[in-house]
Amino acid sequence: MSSTTLELDASELIQDIAPEEAARFYSVFGGHIFFQTLRAAAAFDLFTLLSNNGPMTRSQIASALGVEEQPTRVLLLPLTVSGILEKQGDTYTNSRLAEQLLVAGSPHSVLAYIELQHRVMYRGLTRLYESLAENRNAGLDEFEGDEPTLYQRLAHDPSTEEVFQDAMQELSLQSNRCLANGVDFSGVRHVVDVGGGDGTNAIALASRWPDLRVTVFDSPTVCKIAEQNIREKGLSSRISTHSGDCFRSDFPTDADCFLFSHFFTIWSPQKDRFLLQKAFDALPEGGRVVLFNMMQEDDESSSWAAAVGSPYFQAIATGEGMLYTWSEYEEWMGSVGFTGIERLRLPRDHGAISGVKDSAVQRS
Repeated sequence: MSSTTLELDASELIQDIAPEEAARFYSVFGGHIFFQTLRAAAAFDLFTLLSNNGPMTRSQIASALGVEEQPTRVLLLPLTVSGILEKQGDTYTNSRLAEQLLVAGSPHSVLAYIELQHRVMYRGLTRLYESLAENRNAGLDEFEGDEPTLYQRLAHDPSTEEVFQDAMQELSLQSNRCLANGVDFSGVRHVVDVGGGDGTNAIALASRWPDLRVTVFDSPTVCKIAEQNIREKGLSSRISTHSGDCFRSDFPTDADCFLFSHFFTIWSPQKDRFLLQKAFDALPEGGRVVLFNMMQEDDESSSWAAAVGSPYFQAIATGEGMLYTWSEYEEWMGSVGFTGIERLRLPRDHGAISGVKDSAVQRS
């Protein structure tokens, strides 16, 4: 049976759109479809199946998943078009990206974060328009409670809170390797990890730098969790906790370094400056501050991680944060008196910025 291709003059089209432009538009216009297909595949553990069994046909995949062949075909199509899976002839395999990020047990797995996106981000981001128009985290209305941040409201939904903590641990375990191995703490005696959470940062730093003492500064309930994790690792002699509210409580004054890890993205520029000023005031002469985050490029037009992450902070988390640019962090640090400010680019869109307290320079 023959086929023909209908040729139209470009003037008859709205615009002569290149295939790659159309593909980018489809990835946005159909983003919810591509994501939910990804989440369904993760829930079926499809990527681990393919990793363990090599190339498989659609029929073999359907049989292994316990799914009829027609819906299996629907599942595989978006995954293949998007390049997450690769198809050769009648068989499917994981792409290199899928093998690294989507196989259970991989040290780079993002499976827990995919479930967090499904359970939390999708719910709250349906209210993004209201969040932008009203400059508040209107997506929080989708979650039980009357507290002002997502982190407080999750206590009303233990199953979702567990998903959140699993995703944060997954992110922390991966990014903290970058922090502990990429940032030089050899000249630091005592670092305070502000908003240090369950102690994952502190444990990674103490394990990598044997002469370093670390204090986790967080709320009383979170510090109790950290203390348990620290005891289990046998590091109680070198890692301690300090309960408090970072905006209201005094910072410890016996440290020569303050660390803010994945913390400044939560808050407004005004609050971030306030925390930097508190750190500067608490540090001795020559003390350091280190900011560790996923970073937005200064051009504000090429950072996929920042584009994906920032709406969450506006619409759900606190209603005031985002992934800021390298230069914004540097400007804030300089404005409170830090000097010798340096950038360090790290894997997976992460980076660190450090500065030194030099009161003489500040007074000049």
